[in-house]
Amino acid sequence: MAQENQLSRYGSVVRALPGAISPAAKYHFVGLSTLTAYGDFLSEFGPDVDGGDRVFSTLTLALASSNVVASRGDVIFILPGYTQTIVGAAGQAISKAGIRIVGLGEGSLRPTFTFTTAIAASFNISAANTTIENCIFTAGFDAITAMINVAGADVAFLGCEFNTNSGSVGAVLGILTAATAARLRVENSRFLGPATNSGTTTTAQIKHEIGADYIIKNNYFTGKMTQAILNATTLLRGSIDDNRFVVATGTLAISMAAASTPFITNNRINVASGTTPIIAAAGFVAGNVYSAAAGVTAGTASTI
Repeated sequence: MAQENQLSRYGSVVRALPGAISPAAKYHFVGLSTLTAYGDFLSEFGPDVDGGDRVFSTLTLALASSNVVASRGDVIFILPGYTQTIVGAAGQAISKAGIRIVGLGEGSLRPTFTFTTAIAASFNISAANTTIENCIFTAGFDAITAMINVAGADVAFLGCEFNTNSGSVGAVLGILTAATAARLRVENSRFLGPATNSGTTTTAQIKHEIGADYIIKNNYFTGKMTQAILNATTLLRGSIDDNRFVVATGTLAISMAAASTPFITNNRINVASGTTPIIAAAGFVAGNVYSAAAGVTAGTASTI
């Protein structure tokens, strides 16, 4: 139980981790240049950590290390207060499969990745079976093409925060997936931005293309956007369930290609105007409630 108790000091999100970690997994730590400040904490994970060969100053160095082994169940913990600036295409890339990246800390102390300098700045995931938890991704430059590009199958974002807008900038896309990104999961996360800004209107906070059997569940979407979830090519099998949408611009929360077959249920939606916040001609759509414009009279919301 010592390991669980130590982990709980760095954010409730990781309290359930020990039972979910493979017995063969190794633990690695990002955001440290020395062991001095966290010696007691790291000692819970065995002598290999105390020796320093599993401690890294940056995520890039950790992923490049031969000590981080693909598909073994390895976990990379990123320490509270860690920040990383992404300035170009694939400025951070994950190409090693089966790695779990867990941010430690609460609120603004969670590990933060900020996209700056060029519209091509991106965090790319080509590896399968990648999970990222409790991290913040922030657009710091206007018209970023896509903050995160996902090409690997079975990629998950759990409990993360995506700041796709600010007062002066907006990313075109938050998460963009390739056809190979089957079984995408985005759960318990927040996509945030103000209702107005002087920069780019976000086209979609998630644009998911082709990869089947996705789950987008229990997320909160808000900000200046054309729609929160966009699918432009036929996408079979998937669930968009129990999300909350506050769309500051336009009439749409979810827009699916005509032949796509999503299961869209139990969402709560507020749009600036209009009566069709979900477009999904071939989908199963039920139990969703929406209102057009903030401050509407009680009882005027509609169910679709």
